[in-house]
Amino acid sequence: MKLNNNYLIITLIAVLIIIITAYTGVTQFSQSNKITIEGSTSVYPVATALAKAYMEKHHNVQIDVQGGDSGAGINNVKAGKVDIGMSSRNLSSTESQGLSQYSITKDPVAIIVNPENPVNSITTNELKNIYTGKTTNWEELGGNNIQITSVIREKGSGTRYDFEQYIMDGDEYAKNIMVTTSTYGALQTVAVTPGTIGYVSNNAISPEVKTLKINNVTLTQKNVENGSYNLTRSMLFLVQGSATREIKDFIDFSLSTEGQNIINSVEYGSHSNNTNTGIGIGPVGG
Repeated sequence: MKLNNNYLIITLIAVLIIIITAYTGVTQFSQSNKITIEGSTSVYPVATALAKAYMEKHHNVQIDVQGGDSGAGINNVKAGKVDIGMSSRNLSSTESQGLSQYSITKDPVAIIVNPENPVNSITTNELKNIYTGKTTNWEELGGNNIQITSVIREKGSGTRYDFEQYIMDGDEYAKNIMVTTSTYGALQTVAVTPGTIGYVSNNAISPEVKTLKINNVTLTQKNVENGSYNLTRSMLFLVQGSATREIKDFIDFSLSTEGQNIINSVEYGSHSNNTNTGIGIGPVGG
């Protein structure tokens, strides 16, 4: 009888060990196969499309993409709150400490106006004069007699940072500038308000706004690639330390031929079919 009792105890212990091991394995598997991504909403549509395609190939991986802005992407990946941060601007030397940076594509910034505006092209100097308040009426630029309303993004936005680097050259904005807190807020404001001018990532363009030529150069993939359209910036994936396991595999996928085709489809495909970037849809920030 005693032998039977010992056998029963050993059996129960063995079963318990198997259950604990299985549970631990499932938990570790679940944790290691979830990727969290946060940051720039300019990168958001690209990251969302990449995540969708990747999960279709890897059913055991769950990728959660959230917006915010470039600053949030940088800070939260450094703090270990997310696996991948998204930025649409270059990092300072302090920000880049401890981070690996992966440039997944070049993203052009589009200058947008209301569709009713007859102006089709603008120079970088004219843009600067508008945003500093030196030029206040579209009639001065060959348009209608209507006051210009300049729309900018909030501080922390990568798109704003790049616009300031390329256009403002350290000069101050006009006092009556309008600030929006997302890519989609900028789109909506320009779409419904005559006289407005703003800037957004090219992948967010919708038929409700008109894109201007800059220095008589049209925003096209060819002109971005050959460098004639200069208002561009890198889209970055940021990882604390070095990317490993599923995170590295996802980034490698993003940089592969298939991943780059997906990115180009989002960046330069039919904007009217871009369900991630419809006016009024999407996360705040950028």
